[in-house]
Amino acid sequence: MKRILLIQPSYPGSPFSITAWPVGLGYIAESLRQAGVKYKVVDLRWHDYSFLEDKIKHFQPELIGISLMSCNYKQHYELLIKIKSTFPKISIIAGGPHVSFLREKVLEDCAAIDYGVVLEGEETIVELCKNQNPQQIKGLLYREGSTIRYTGDRDFIRDLDTIPFPTYAGFEKDKYSKTMHIASSRGCPYKCIFCGAFMSQGRKWRARSALNVISEIEYWYEKGFREFSFIDSNFLMDKKRIYDLCDEIEKRNLKITLGCEGVRADTVDRQILNRMKEVGFRSFDIGVEGGNNKILKNLKKGETIEVIEKAIKDIHELGFHLTLFFLIGSPGETINDIEDSFRLARKYPRANVWFFHLTPIPKTELYDWVEKNNYLVRSPEEYLNTNYGMFNEPSFFTPTLSIAQRKKIYRKGEKLRKKRMERYLFLKYTDDLSYLRFRWLSYFFAFIASRTIIRDILPIKIKDFFKQLLRIEEWK
Repeated sequence: MKRILLIQPSYPGSPFSITAWPVGLGYIAESLRQAGVKYKVVDLRWHDYSFLEDKIKHFQPELIGISLMSCNYKQHYELLIKIKSTFPKISIIAGGPHVSFLREKVLEDCAAIDYGVVLEGEETIVELCKNQNPQQIKGLLYREGSTIRYTGDRDFIRDLDTIPFPTYAGFEKDKYSKTMHIASSRGCPYKCIFCGAFMSQGRKWRARSALNVISEIEYWYEKGFREFSFIDSNFLMDKKRIYDLCDEIEKRNLKITLGCEGVRADTVDRQILNRMKEVGFRSFDIGVEGGNNKILKNLKKGETIEVIEKAIKDIHELGFHLTLFFLIGSPGETINDIEDSFRLARKYPRANVWFFHLTPIPKTELYDWVEKNNYLVRSPEEYLNTNYGMFNEPSFFTPTLSIAQRKKIYRKGEKLRKKRMERYLFLKYTDDLSYLRFRWLSYFFAFIASRTIIRDILPIKIKDFFKQLLRIEEWK
């Protein structure tokens, strides 16, 4: 297979940035490019089906690949069925977390999919494109007549430095965020009962070296990027690596702004925070999940509330931007426990906060507990097809929190989030505008940009002015 068309699906309704770089697909594309396989990319966040169909007709790929998360998967199945009906001779391969979670069931439910990639796909997709026998390619689901076969799990890639980082050749780079997203590690050794990351990335934490990461940063720096965000689940797991990275940033005199979207509180200390701040780190995201030790223990979080609060306090006092994530509906959680979460969410004025409904992912310990006790009120097929946890539709109840109580708590969390969001954005925009000669101008522009009631009535040209001034891709 010498030509492959890659599809990035859209996820309408997601509260997070629609301009985020498709890092996973970027890794697949770069692996194909370096293996000499021609490819084209269509990001359906920007284009409709007619554009995709025209691209297929002109490029005439032998294989179409798509990366799937579980949300909106039924719509994506319908898309693939439509493609297959129009181009029946083109094979379709699907990868991503959804396939790693459900495996054979994906091919059972969607007859249009010919192949499925389980776990990491960089090596699997290249081997398939080189026309190797599917039976001999590890990590591959394939059809043999009416039977679905699986070749068995491929070993996880131990040395991540051997994988080329994404250069997004062929992607419409002007449409994505001006903040470049970087994945510097994979895997998670922790055993939180609700998390399904181990099914796609494994339990063993693996990391790229500091020199490898700085090469990616420098590559994009030379192309004009000055803002970077690490999307790792456990960015600070190896502190020596972070110190080495900071030293390289300083050594190369890179004037950049950096953020971390996944940090465990028990890996944070003031010494490393101070060092990171010196080289441009400005923001951290922390999954708090619960407001007291009882809930953290029930979730098998592996942290205490005292450790979490200490990390939040240090991050807050050092002036970083901070986002905290909380869950609603943990095993044993009561109204009083929820109040502990709200107490912590209100305690630090610089922190942005999010509240999500806890959602049982199949094959996790949480799902087994919910199913065993008949707590589900919606089937996995239904709630996995939504942006689960992100809307006020709980998928299960517990003896200590009813569906009605969970919905009320979520509304309260949303009210707090919106209130805190304006202050968070004001502080962030003021920081972003620190280059202005007159300080009062930064406060003035930040005030207008962060106030929903003002922003919504602004003329389009004024909105565009603020987007350019503050490098905003979208307003939440």
